This record gives sequence, C-alpha cells and structure tokens, in this order.
Amino acid sequence: MNIKTEPTKKEGRLTIFDVVMITASGVTPASSIFVIAPLTIASAGSGSFISFLIAAFIATNIALCYAELGAAHPSAGGEYSIIKRLFGTLFGLQTYLFILVCAFFIPAVLASGAIPYLNTALGTNFDSATAGMWTVLIGGAIALLNIKTNAILTGVFLFLEIAILVLIAWLGFSNPNQPVDILISPVIANSTGLLEPVSTGLIIAMVGTALFSYNGYGAAVYMAEDMQKQGKPMAIAILLTLFIVVIVEIVPLAALIIGAPSLADMSKQADPIGYIITQLSGPTLAKVVCAAIYLSVFNAIIAIVVQFSRMIFSSGRDEFWFLSINKYLVKTDKRFNTPWVATIAYCIPSALLALYSNLAELTSFTVILLLFVYIIMAIAALFSRKKGAHHPYLMPLWPIPAIITLVSCLYVLWTLLATSTIKDFIVIITILILGLALNIKHRKKDKAAVIQSTKGKSS
Repeated sequence: MNIKTEPTKKEGRLTIFDVVMITASGVTPASSIFVIAPLTIASAGSGSFISFLIAAFIATNIALCYAELGAAHPSAGGEYSIIKRLFGTLFGLQTYLFILVCAFFIPAVLASGAIPYLNTALGTNFDSATAGMWTVLIGGAIALLNIKTNAILTGVFLFLEIAILVLIAWLGFSNPNQPVDILISPVIANSTGLLEPVSTGLIIAMVGTALFSYNGYGAAVYMAEDMQKQGKPMAIAILLTLFIVVIVEIVPLAALIIGAPSLADMSKQADPIGYIITQLSGPTLAKVVCAAIYLSVFNAIIAIVVQFSRMIFSSGRDEFWFLSINKYLVKTDKRFNTPWVATIAYCIPSALLALYSNLAELTSFTVILLLFVYIIMAIAALFSRKKGAHHPYLMPLWPIPAIITLVSCLYVLWTLLATSTIKDFIVIITILILGLALNIKHRKKDKAAVIQSTKGKSS
C-alpha cells in the first residue's frame, strides 16, 4: 500500500533572502574559520590561503552544477531526488546514503570544535564531548519551530557572525605584522621552528578541507518546496550563498595571516587563530569573540537541522525505508508545519556522534564523503539536459564547469584516499552494500506494484 503524499506537501513561505539566510547560516563561516581553518594552517601554514583560493574556484563550479540541477529538479530530497530522477533508484539510494552519513557528522564536528571557545568565553571547563552533545540537542529543539521563525533567527545570528568576522579582518589588516606577499609565497615552520616554503603537495592536500569549510551552499536545494517560487530563484539562492560564504571566510583568513605576530609561533599553536586574536586584541576582546564563535556554531546547527530534517522527511515521503518507518518520517507538526519526527531522527544520532567524536578524523572522513557527492552531482550536470527536463536556469559555458568539478574533485579524492585508513574504506564499502540492499528492496516493491496493477486491470 502506497503512502499518500498530498497531505505532507508543505506550503511555500520562503523568499530567496530567507533561503540564503538559512543556508549561509548552515555553512557558518565563522565556525569554518575557527574550527576548520586551523586544520589547514597547521598543515600548510600561510599556504592555507592558496588552498582556500583553489577551493573557492572549485566550489564556484560545483555551485553552478547545483544551481542548474536544483532549479530543474526542485524537491525537499535535494541531491538524492535529483540523482534518482536522472539515473534511477540505485544511484539515488547511494547518493542519499553518502549525504546522510555526512550530514550526521557535520553538527558533531562543529559542536565538538566549538566547545573550547565556549570554555574560553565563560572561563569554564566543559567536556567537549558532553557539551557538544547538548549543543546539538538544544539546536535541534529550536529547529522544531516554524521555518519562517528559524529563517529570522538564523538571519539575526548570521549578521552577528559576519560582524565578528569583519572585526577580525579589521584587527588583522590594521595591525600588519607580515608582508602581503606571504599569501602567495607561503611558508610554514619546520620541526626546528624555522620558516620554510610550503610544498605544492601540502597546499593541494588541504584543498579538500577548505572545500569542507565552504560546504553547505548546495543545501539550499532542500528548501525548494518551502520557497514561494521555484526554478530560477533556487539557482540565485545557491550562487548568492556561495558568494557570501567565500567573501566572509577568505578575507578574515588573509587578515589573520597578515596580522600574525609570528608565523613560527602561529604554526606551533594548537589553536593558531585563537593565538592571533589574543595577540592582536587582548584577553577581554578575545573572550567576546570566542562567545560569538560558539553562538555562530549554535546558529549553524539550527540551520543544518532545518535543512537535513527535510531531506529525511522527503525520504519517508518517497518510501525510501520500510513502511513502518516511512509513515512516521512524514509526520508534521500541526502548529509549525515542521517534520518533527524527521528532525528528532536526525538530531539524536548526530548528538551521539558528538559525544564520541574525534574532530580531526571526522573532518577527514566527512571531506571524502562530500567529494563523492560533488562527483555524482557533476556527472548529473553533464547529463541532465539530455534527459528532457525543463531547465529554468542554465549555467554559463556548460559543460566546462561540470567537467572542472569532476576532474578537480576526482584528483582531490584520490590524494585523500591514498592516505586514508582501513576504517574509512570499510565505512565506504558498508555504505555501498547498504545501498545495494535497499535497491533490492525497492525492486521487489516495484515488481509487486506492477503485479498488483496488472491484476487490477484484468479484474
């Protein structure tokens, strides 16, 4: 028996501005700079700026793929719905599973990485795992509110986040301790503390992490059914989100590197950016900035839950799982019209991951999963126009952006897999096997539906 989906269709309430606010908040530029960027600085020194530049170029091409596909195939299911329509159930299922596993990790990574800043701001000593878990759970509870309310709330937090990043940029550029050419002639401290040139290999290796820092602009596709108008407005929302994210991340990063009193000391710090801020502003302002960083992460978790809970909602509506699960995932709150079961189903596993997470390992594995998704979307962008669907938005210079995305992501993925652990490969293989198993289930269901239809016609 098929689930009737008509009652679960949501009323479109969001404008382009609303979608950009929610999506950009989900990217959380401040936490990307303070949680993710330190990983690139530790590995590539001032070469992290070049890594972010290369990642911005690749992300622009990825965003063009998302913009065209999101406008042509609007669905709360996002990428997996697009891939299912273009290439069939098996590829749609595999895409969904890659995104789902990745989605569970992202709030856990952000929350765990933000707790040290909360401790600095309050002078406390909260355990990162426990406090990270509660951060995810409380953010998820707020995400149960009306989506319009969440758009306003996350928008307010986003402006605060951008204001803090502007302050940081001002601190760095107004107190230059390094020459500007340090950005294009990168150096890093060696084991003896002396500065030496950064190799191209190290810079390229950090491109994947920089892509993760920008990641989230494509999540606007999950808001498609909540938008007042579909089609081209979705493309505009995706591209505008990426533009905002790149500017508010790469400018403060450059300012911090130029403002660093000592690149050697910066490279040796466990928290290189916190070190720079303390040196440039003093402990009081550093506490204020740390408080803002934590709030920006909290804001991001709200936005991320809003986005991915709708993806889980869509999977239930599309009968992705077994019937007993599907019928609960499509339940929506009568007052706020939010998918409350799907929201809870997303938050609890993510909170548990925060409780048992390792920031560096989770970040590395999340990047691998993201690259798989980007590669799939690039292939979809190459073939979508041939499938006959109406395309309200056409990317410029097609198919060049899709080819650039495909080639660059394959190369970065190859460099990461070359240094991955056996555990990473086991998880990836498990995802593939689960996708095949789910595909067998769906084939049986489709076959049964055809038989039932044939019986009905004959009778």
